[in-house]
Amino acid sequence: MLWLSRDGLVRFANTQAVAKLRLNAGSRVQEPTLVNAVNGTVLEQSARVVTIAGHPASPGAPVPELRCKVLPGLSRDDAMVLVADSADEHADVGFDNLMMMLRSDLRDPLHRVGQALGMARHERDAHALDALCDQVDELTQVLDRLIDLASVWGSESLAANDRIELWPLLQQAWARVEPLARARNLKARFTAQGPKSQLAAIYGSEPWLLRVFVECLEAAIRAARPGGMLDIEHRQMGPRALVVLRDSGAFVAARAGATPMESGAPRTNAGTSAARLASRDLIGLKLCQQIVAQHGGQLREEHDDGQRNFLIDLPTGAPFRTEVSAADIAQAQAYARDLAALMARRRDSRPATTA
Repeated sequence: MLWLSRDGLVRFANTQAVAKLRLNAGSRVQEPTLVNAVNGTVLEQSARVVTIAGHPASPGAPVPELRCKVLPGLSRDDAMVLVADSADEHADVGFDNLMMMLRSDLRDPLHRVGQALGMARHERDAHALDALCDQVDELTQVLDRLIDLASVWGSESLAANDRIELWPLLQQAWARVEPLARARNLKARFTAQGPKSQLAAIYGSEPWLLRVFVECLEAAIRAARPGGMLDIEHRQMGPRALVVLRDSGAFVAARAGATPMESGAPRTNAGTSAARLASRDLIGLKLCQQIVAQHGGQLREEHDDGQRNFLIDLPTGAPFRTEVSAADIAQAQAYARDLAALMARRRDSRPATTA
């Protein structure tokens, strides 16, 4: 993924884009086809798809063809570019909706911050300053999630193999969100199947998994009715660990694909607030999905006796690897050579048959 200004300046490039295009933040795109596509997208605010030549993976390797989907950016003067091999037909189509959501979710808060800042400068009273602080806080929360989402977009950012005890990590996550729960008069009940000392460990990045639990618990708290009880359950299912938020509406609006900018009708204050909440949850959900997937797990929903449970499903045991390592490839190649040599010796040792 690239984030480009209208003149081709790279504002952000994730690890995969750097490898495919040899572009880093601060450099400038020289490919005329891509520059023209970015200019057209910025001018017309419409998506374009172009094919360009990438950089070979190694000296002498064929030059790959890269399919670039250029989307309108977060402002009217920049663009987002999704880069994939032309043969790859599994592009994340949901990213288009995410970009649309981000534009809506950032444009409105930025506008409100500007208005609140103008009022605070003009009136210089405590009420105006409080409103400004609230708007800035809302905007920084969105930006914080967006930055983290960009940080984990490449699998290299989650290459840790920490040994993680799940139960203490859940308690640590709850300590982070407890002030929000107290503000809504919510309590939590944690249960584990079996002795806590016998729960299997998880391997991966402890800070990022903590972020998953915090995001999910926050979403569950926001969706719960004030004064209620949150049930968080740990299940050990063979080689997998499940964290279950029982009867939870966590990320319901985001998982339903709510898009606050599809409707052209005027929105009420309640509708606008719900749309902002859905947008913020969508960014948090995408962030959690990316982190959990790179740990070999998944976020999913199950229905049990009329209850809607939200599950964080993670593998236990050996660390999960998203890619086959070079050592594994070399070992497989050596095995194939040995097997071919063995078969050749067997053919040579067979007695000749006469007609």
